[in-house]
Amino acid sequence: MISISIPSFRQVVPEDERPYTAYQIHVKVAGRTHVIEKRYREFHSFHKKLRKTIDIPDFPPKKVLQLSAKGLEHRRQGLENYFNAIVTTGTIPKSLLTFLKVNNLNKAPSFDSLDDLNTDSGSTSTHQPVLIYENDPYLNPPSGKPDILVEGVLHGLYDHYPVEPENSSSSS
Repeated sequence: MISISIPSFRQVVPEDERPYTAYQIHVKVAGRTHVIEKRYREFHSFHKKLRKTIDIPDFPPKKVLQLSAKGLEHRRQGLENYFNAIVTTGTIPKSLLTFLKVNNLNKAPSFDSLDDLNTDSGSTSTHQPVLIYENDPYLNPPSGKPDILVEGVLHGLYDHYPVEPENSSSSS
């Protein structure tokens, strides 16, 4: 299952280029989320390539009313709806995964050292629910009777000396 959201955008002003708007894309796959930024030009180029291969929904228009905040927000919502429409069609195109930089869906992350665990590479795990039992029914049985099976197993595992059988009748 893949989930795509575009929660925000920001203005980028490079030194030797014209300013542009970068859209922040949150991609959630198999419980892991990573964040990338793309500009509208990249979205539009991807759309032109993708429409040659599959039937896709309408793309948000290139022209926005003087790139006002309201117009940019409308474009952001349109881009988010566009990607969610592609994802809900059933088969996810490989080119979409490449565009969103989703690699190795079935491969668990690997780390060369413990230091790699602390680096922020733009990828975060989401919280998964955990079941907690306050009282362990096997360690603290509710009845007052001894559990001879548990006692026998514990005795067999942790007592390293042989136990002599008890004699019920003494022989003289």
